[in-house]
Amino acid sequence: MANMSFMGKLHIASWGLLLGAMGQAGLYMNLLPQRPTWAIMAPLALPWLTVYTISFCKVAPFGPRPFRNCLLFAMCWYAVLTIIAEILLFIFHPAPQGHFPVFVARILTYVAALSFIVLIRSYVFLLRSDSI
Repeated sequence: MANMSFMGKLHIASWGLLLGAMGQAGLYMNLLPQRPTWAIMAPLALPWLTVYTISFCKVAPFGPRPFRNCLLFAMCWYAVLTIIAEILLFIFHPAPQGHFPVFVARILTYVAALSFIVLIRSYVFLLRSDSI
């Protein structure tokens, strides 16, 4: 189903999601300054943890359909949490907190979204291999 280079590319793309989770954490820390960092980072790291876990093996841990669903879940979770953060920042305009400016958090978040290119290509590859 999936060869080693396919899984390697996915594994590298998962690190982009971790970078993006750090950017999202910077956005949410401005919105929720009273919360501890781990409480903010835990739900944001879920897309990274999902893709990292399923791509850590040389061979996929399950078939193409559940694998595709995991990739789709990770992309949707990341996108929804980014959109929610941007909407809340637009509505509330919080004062900057700490030494992590909002524009740096946005750069990390959106640059890491480039890992979607690899995730979408993997999704399409799995979709084609499942239909054969």
